[in-house]
Amino acid sequence: MDRHTLRKRAVKKVNSLIASFHNEEDDFAACGSESAVVNCGLENQDQGHGIRDQSLSDSDDESQDDDMGNGMSLDESLCDWAVHFRVPLVALTALLSILRVHHPSLPKDARTLLKTTTSYTIHDLAGGTYYYFGIWKAFEKSLAHIWSCIPNKHVFRLQLNVDGLPLFRSSSLQFWPILGLLQGVKKKPVVIALFCGNSKPNCLTDYLRDLVHELEELSKGFVLHGKQCFIKLTSVVCDTPARAFIKGTKTHTGYSGCDKCIQKGLYLKHRMTFPEVNSPCRSDLSFEQMSDKEHHVINSPLKDVGIGMVSGFPLDYMHLVCLGVVRKLLDLWFTAGPMSCRLSIRQMQQISRKLLGSKPFIPVEFARKPRGLLERLRWKATELRQFLLYTGPVFLFNEVSAPVYNNFMLLSVAVFILASPSLSASLNDFASKLLVSFVTHFSELYGPEFVTYNVHGLIHLPDDVKLHGHLDLISSFPFEDYLGKMKKMVRTSHHPLAQVVRRISEMDKFTENEDSQGKLKLQKEHNHGPVPSSLMDLKVVQFEELLLNGTTIKISVEGDRCVKIGDHIALIENILKSLGKIYIVFREYEQMEPFYEYPLNSQILGVYVVGKISSQLKVMEVHGHIMKYVRLPHNDSFVAVPLLHTKQ
Repeated sequence: MDRHTLRKRAVKKVNSLIASFHNEEDDFAACGSESAVVNCGLENQDQGHGIRDQSLSDSDDESQDDDMGNGMSLDESLCDWAVHFRVPLVALTALLSILRVHHPSLPKDARTLLKTTTSYTIHDLAGGTYYYFGIWKAFEKSLAHIWSCIPNKHVFRLQLNVDGLPLFRSSSLQFWPILGLLQGVKKKPVVIALFCGNSKPNCLTDYLRDLVHELEELSKGFVLHGKQCFIKLTSVVCDTPARAFIKGTKTHTGYSGCDKCIQKGLYLKHRMTFPEVNSPCRSDLSFEQMSDKEHHVINSPLKDVGIGMVSGFPLDYMHLVCLGVVRKLLDLWFTAGPMSCRLSIRQMQQISRKLLGSKPFIPVEFARKPRGLLERLRWKATELRQFLLYTGPVFLFNEVSAPVYNNFMLLSVAVFILASPSLSASLNDFASKLLVSFVTHFSELYGPEFVTYNVHGLIHLPDDVKLHGHLDLISSFPFEDYLGKMKKMVRTSHHPLAQVVRRISEMDKFTENEDSQGKLKLQKEHNHGPVPSSLMDLKVVQFEELLLNGTTIKISVEGDRCVKIGDHIALIENILKSLGKIYIVFREYEQMEPFYEYPLNSQILGVYVVGKISSQLKVMEVHGHIMKYVRLPHNDSFVAVPLLHTKQ
């Protein structure tokens, strides 16, 4: 979301805050001048960027904009607004000075309003400063909300993430947070510990001491409202350098750098490569016994908490596949690869034209719209994932040579299977064969010197999926999103660790409702859509948007109308509510054919070429699962691909 949209939302929030309490006191009407000061100050900024007054209308609100002041006191609403939009304390204090004229009960200082923690102890540790938030403290409020739904002796599955976060371009100062995700309880990570220094912690034992101690205590059991529960560490998701640091092993540039198999690397043309695809795998037992002494550097304290030091550290496909292999393929096609595989300027322009032309068809669940190949070096991980799973197979078709396209499709189809909640188990072995074929063919096509750790690591992904579930359950995407938000908590270069401690203490006062993703929600009422004759006699209310199963259907946006209903791909024409029931009005595509046959028939994955939309309107009550699709233009028709993920 860009800064202008955030500012627009902030203006409406402030206006709604003031309006919701406008009639609390008889003399509050006299505050028009003060309210106008706040309103005009923000509106003038917006107008300077070409944002009209009418842009603040309800029709332009984001789907997550809930009316503030509903069932909340003024100070609670102000707190929620300030935390949500990361309002600086000085700005919030200035706003309080205006509002206190008519609401004397409000505090003078923003820190008092937000209940900012001012008493905390930051330790000098491992070459930097360190603060331990704690596992129990981080999840206590969430557990209090779900305790009645869990059985006695329930085991909570904890996933950890460790990564480095540079803070400033002009400084080497960086964070090394330990983030946690309680699977099945919270969808968003929390901070368990935070280290700040000019490099990573210089002592792994000191860095993990508090974490290990608490994990040992929680694994023995604790009482939650009369029920005995346990928290067990089941997986640690990191990028490759961080994983080697936490495990105390050689990095991916070492001869024994693969943390999943025991093959010895081959140094080829200034790169460490791992050409074998059938080397014996490491096991938790062999790691504990240090069977391969060349692989180990130090003993990791995590060995004492019961997690498998091989099985409990799945490869992260955000870094391994998206930022690793997909970005490498793009480099090989344009600059680094053999001439027989490189794409011409005309091919690059043609593919870029298709990518840019597909923007109207990209669903809201994608954080970014496609960009041209000239900007490929700036593509984020989500854009690379979008290219691999959705746009690449469609827009590379007939634009690159058959060997290049077929090699790309081996990777695309295999990762699509492993990322699919419904296919990752049933087609796991087939995906494994595809990835072995990809690595083998990749070596022949581009050269063995490019079979580096990331490319080799692909063959180990299916085993991790077998143990932990589909790829999005063991990816860094949610953690990276949180790291971006954490970086924005640092407002000055002075004492950044203390700033984050205070910001998190403010955020902890408010618990977001994470259950809304699984519920139906209607938005944006209208009266200009088709209504079937069968519902004409009933009282019908029409809506433009439907939030369903974590996805959003919008009848007014091309990219958010395509779904699969039963065995048919359809376009939603209207959303209705009548007598407490929700209906969708749709038209089905009459033609559905497989898009590709290699490396398997695309219909098995639910991927089709669709054409000729029916003129017949159909209506169906919304119940059960309706799968949202990505519909991309292809020649004179469309390619429809199942949407595998919700918005990050």
